Amino acid sequence: MCVCGTLLNVGPLLTVILWYSSLAANMWEFRSMSFWRAVFAEFYGTMFFVFFGLGAALRWTTGPHNVLHIAFCFGLAAATLIQSIGHISGGHINPAVTFAYLIGSQMSLFRAVFYICAQCLGAMAGAAVLYGV
Repeated sequence: MCVCGTLLNVGPLLTVILWYSSLAANMWEFRSMSFWRAVFAEFYGTMFFVFFGLGAALRWTTGPHNVLHIAFCFGLAAATLIQSIGHISGGHINPAVTFAYLIGSQMSLFRAVFYICAQCLGAMAGAAVLYGV
């Protein structure tokens, strides 16, 4: 058996080693306080965005529905929240933005999964709080 035949079998081993080193890096990130701070920032940012945006879209009084008012409220809420949490987590507040960052290789799959889960849970929490009001 030649040396070339043994080199061809190193590929799966190299893949396992790279996967393990990636897993170790993700576990370090999982234990860091800045990671959880960013995840909770995404949760609260999405919760407040949904609360204020959908709160403006509800009919609280009788009369015509002002679309400009709703659009202005969504835009102002998004700008305020991105300015508030942008330095902590990037201020995505939308799973589509997080997915775009993932596709563009701007963030890891590990962080993107936690961000998307936090954003979905934050959206449900914001709607639940608004339902309770």
